[in-house]
Amino acid sequence: MYTNQDAQASNALKHLARLSDFIFALAMALTFWRFDLPENAEVLTKVEINQFLVGQLKPLGAYLITFVLVAVYWIAHTQQFSYYKRTNEAHLWIYTLYLMCLFLVPYSNELALVFSGNSFAKICFAVNIALIGFLSFVSWNYATHQHRLVDENLDSQTIAAMKVKALIEPICALVAIGIAMFAPAWSDLAWLLFPLAYFTLRKLLAMPQELNKVTQPS
Repeated sequence: MYTNQDAQASNALKHLARLSDFIFALAMALTFWRFDLPENAEVLTKVEINQFLVGQLKPLGAYLITFVLVAVYWIAHTQQFSYYKRTNEAHLWIYTLYLMCLFLVPYSNELALVFSGNSFAKICFAVNIALIGFLSFVSWNYATHQHRLVDENLDSQTIAAMKVKALIEPICALVAIGIAMFAPAWSDLAWLLFPLAYFTLRKLLAMPQELNKVTQPS
């Protein structure tokens, strides 16, 4: 029976989804903030224009990296929300902390790029990424514990797969922190582990499903 409490929990989930979409959109917009035009653009010489365009390569790289990072988190966010059926106060607080850390990504990434040789700047960015992944894991673990906020028929394999995916970023971040302590300029290489780990994990998680299809009687 659909009670008034269920209706309130469902309505709260809709509000959380709208807030999340707004935060993600704003975080993506903030990745563009480093771009600007010179005040005297109309009187610049060809050489000065070329120098200006070359100087924009660094903020362009920051924009691309940060936008892709936020997009990855948005995709993971939509995947989790597709399974949520309701929410509660504890889950709202967990997800609010998640969104707070997410909104810091454009700033922490900018610090890491501007002060590329500084260990502390690199570690701040890695900690930011680690917190996002950890809070995503906590949110999903809380929601799926005894199917608290998800459908009771949601299978354990899907639940486990989402947990493992959420832990990829914190693991890569820990590697980046370790490298940044000794060689901050090389710590960015740790993030190359992310796509490798992600696609490897997808393949491994898909193997049991493919095996089940093969072994099922026709």
